[in-house]
Amino acid sequence: MSTVDEVLKFAQLEERYSEELKKLAESLRHPVLKALFAGIAKDSEKHSLMYRAIADLLSRQQPAISEEDLKGISEAVERHIETEAKMLEEAKKLLAGSDDPRVKLIVAAIADDESKHHAVLVSIKKRIAEAETLKEYMVWDLIWRDSPWHGAPGG
Repeated sequence: MSTVDEVLKFAQLEERYSEELKKLAESLRHPVLKALFAGIAKDSEKHSLMYRAIADLLSRQQPAISEEDLKGISEAVERHIETEAKMLEEAKKLLAGSDDPRVKLIVAAIADDESKHHAVLVSIKKRIAEAETLKEYMVWDLIWRDSPWHGAPGG
């Protein structure tokens, strides 16, 4: 596994790359190229944030997620999973209904992103949010597991 310093270097590289692409996009008048380069710049920004999250994950204990927070996260993720599925379906319709290769290029990129977003949201729900939730039974187990009195005064 990479060290925290290496991961932070990746974050900085992505930030610089993003800035270069933003400048390129801003310099263009062609709307398709402008949109594509700006989109890639945003992806690089996102990658930088993700590398910083990895560095944080590797360098310190992460806060537990309460059951209440998990419920809110799960509800929000479910809504977004449904939205991504609908958007993917719409992108597929646009893709099938267009003969213009420029439109197909852009819509294919959108459909690919929607598909990836859907998979990431499902993974977030299963692998991160649920795995890092501090459940009430865990708290009670931590409190009483090794106690000689198990809640009774003086044993």
